[in-house]
Amino acid sequence: MFTYCVTFRIGNGTVEGKTYQDRYNQLLDNITGEGGAYWGEPTSFYFVQSSLITPEFSKKTVRGLSPKDDLVVVFDPSDMSANYFGPIEHVDVLLGFLPTAKKLA
Repeated sequence: MFTYCVTFRIGNGTVEGKTYQDRYNQLLDNITGEGGAYWGEPTSFYFVQSSLITPEFSKKTVRGLSPKDDLVVVFDPSDMSANYFGPIEHVDVLLGFLPTAKKLA
């Protein structure tokens, strides 16, 4: 199992018929549905275990979200592999911390 850090911001409003709550619930289902351990006491950060490698887990994580309205960063602290999704304003700063991060379409 791999351990991932997932941080996110779900945009306000309804996007393509999905409310904020719909997209928030979708994200939680995406990251916790595999049955691995997770910790999510903060409101927008989770530690999650998954058998998927970083790109696969990241794509699963953002399934059903809006690339225009929702923001997600996934990284594996053991090898610092990472993916990001959505309207990140300061990509250069993010890449300063996670230089190998790749944008998800």
